[in-house]
This record gives sequence, structure tokens and C-alpha cells, in this order.
Amino acid sequence: MIVRKVKYGLCGVFAGLLLTGCEGDSRQALVSAPVEPSATLATVDDSIITRDQLELTIERTLGDSAPLFASAEVERKILESLVSSRAMALLAERELSPSEHAQLDLKAQAYREELLVRHYLEAHATPEPVTTEQVADYYNRHPDEFGGGVERSFETISSNQVLEEPQRSDLITLLSGPSVQERDWQTLVIAWRETGKPLEYRQNRLKPEMLQQPLRGLVESTPVGGIAPLLVDDQLLLVRVTDEQHLPAKPLAEVSGAIREKLAPQALKQAVKSLSAQALKEVKVQYSSR
Repeated sequence: MIVRKVKYGLCGVFAGLLLTGCEGDSRQALVSAPVEPSATLATVDDSIITRDQLELTIERTLGDSAPLFASAEVERKILESLVSSRAMALLAERELSPSEHAQLDLKAQAYREELLVRHYLEAHATPEPVTTEQVADYYNRHPDEFGGGVERSFETISSNQVLEEPQRSDLITLLSGPSVQERDWQTLVIAWRETGKPLEYRQNRLKPEMLQQPLRGLVESTPVGGIAPLLVDDQLLLVRVTDEQHLPAKPLAEVSGAIREKLAPQALKQAVKSLSAQALKEVKVQYSSR
């Protein structure tokens, strides 16, 4: 939360800088300076601020809305903010220790390299279009993602409270006995509850992958009509699978667009990988040895 407060605080400071400054001086600088990108608009100590730096800051500040909101007044305010920022940057640099200055240089170099790599990728990385065959292959290998898969119907008998001895042992014996082979578990549990047994009955129909362990493992591994081994843990759990239904997947034509969107980043990743390998062939690389 501290980082967020600092971030918002800096945004507020920047907004304040847009409203302050030597209005007459900044307006005169914009009017009298040449229109060339390299024209100097202001000097802070020996550090100059050029028109192209101003235009870049306007673009970064206003983004795509720059053509709509850019005006002489906006330019003046942003120029004044640049002057104030440059003044603070110069003072901050004077306060840096040699090690802090070295770290700053490393970060600046890393950021510059990041921008260069991004520019290179935008210019040269051309991923192959996702083909119809790739879409069909993905569709066939991942039917569960498109409404297919298997639903299993199952019922459970479980304890519904913390069990102490000898009650725990009695229930283990009961749920391991021949009575659970009866078809109607619901009626069976009703009768047991009337005698004070802390048990409950439930039935569900779900895809096994939607269940939490250990229930998922019991439902997945038990054949239809079969009863899973009694789970003895903090809770007693008995599972019987009663039915299984294979669900049809959505038609390929309906989901092909979503599959292309999913595969597109993989194609881009492969293009970047190939481009990286090609770049290494065009430069000399030598790793330092011990």
C-alpha cells in the first residue's frame, strides 16, 4: 500500500507542476523558439529542453488524446513541468553517491536496451498465421475446453460432525458392512439418522475435474455402479458412482475464433525464438571464462 500511495502522490505532484511556473517566460519561449525539433525551449543550468522533448512528453502525457487536447496553454504547462522535473533531476543527481549513480546508469542502460529490443521485434517479428489445421488439432486434443468431456453422477454418505471413540469405530464398521450394498442409500441414511447416527446423504452430477481432492480421485477411479473404498480421515466418506454421460463439444465453427486467439501468442513466441536465434548468428558472442 505504501507504493500505491507514493505513486498517487507523484501523480498529484506532476499535476501540480502543470499548474505552476513562470507563465510569461514559458509562453515567450514557445512563441519565439524555432519550430525545428532540435530548437531549445529552455535551459536548466547547462541542461537544455528541446521542442522534440516537449512533444514526446505531450504524447506520453495525453496518449492518443494528444491531438484533441493539445493547445498552446497545454504546451506551456507541460513545458513548465519539464523544467521543474529537470531541476529536481539535476539536484537529485548531485546527491547520488558513486554506487547509487552506477545503479542508476545500469537501470537506464537496461531500459534503453528494452526499448531497442521492442523496436527490433516490432520491425522484424512476423509470426506465421494460425492455420486451420492447427485450430482443428487443438480442438480435437482439448474437447473439455469446449463443452465436451464426461459428467459422472455419484452419491455420498459422510459423517457430519467430529467423531470420538467408540462412535468413530462403530461408524467405520457400519459403512464397511454389507448394508451399503443396498440400492437406496438415501432411505438407508434416513433410517440411520433416526437411530442417532451423525451421517448425511448427498447426490451430485459433475465433471470430476470440478471436484476437490480427495473426492475427485474417488469419483474418477470408481467404475459406474461401483463403491469406492471408505475414506477414513477427519471425516468418513463413502462414494458410489451411479452413472456417466459423455457430453458433446461445441461445434468447431463456433469456437475456432477463440482457438485462434489462444494460439496466436504461441505463434508470436515461436517467431521471437526464431528471431533471437537469427540475431545471435549476426553478432559475435564470447562468454568470459574463469
